[in-house]
Amino acid sequence: MKRKRRIKKWIKIGEREKEIIELIGVGTLVIASLALPNLPIALRTISKIRGNKGLQKFLENLKKKNVIYLGEEKIRLTKKGKKLLKNIQMSKIEIKESKDWDGTWWLVSYDIPKDFNKSRDNFRFYLKRLNFSQIQASLWVFPYKCKEEIAIIANDLSIDPFVIVMATDSLPNQKEMEEYYNL
Repeated sequence: MKRKRRIKKWIKIGEREKEIIELIGVGTLVIASLALPNLPIALRTISKIRGNKGLQKFLENLKKKNVIYLGEEKIRLTKKGKKLLKNIQMSKIEIKESKDWDGTWWLVSYDIPKDFNKSRDNFRFYLKRLNFSQIQASLWVFPYKCKEEIAIIANDLSIDPFVIVMATDSLPNQKEMEEYYNL
């Protein structure tokens, strides 16, 4: 008996479609509100650029891609749409760098079990994207406060019990790190 392989299809989502997905994710949009006088403010910019028919086209495209469900009165995200929304929100996480560094180094350490390999890889991806420096196998450093952002990422990946964020005022290779971060 042959096993059928599941092939994941990647879908292309444009910036305007991402905006619409975020709007739907924030709250359920009522189709009745698509009439121009009651059009939500965030959708008005899309409507001005593309017209009301253009907005409807965006919604139809998202429906074809199985990202949204268009009901009689409501628009809601499908399971695929919720996953896309989560990815969109995660890609927007940034750590604010202050002009005046307070001399505190933020260390992120983790001991993630092998059952969570994919989550561990994704966590490392986010640390690299946020410009953390790896100083040991599972120890990363950053010069600005990042506790909340790391907590959000770890929680989203369901690895928060395995991640620790600590602060220190010195590092063994401090001069090298200060040069790397232009401090």
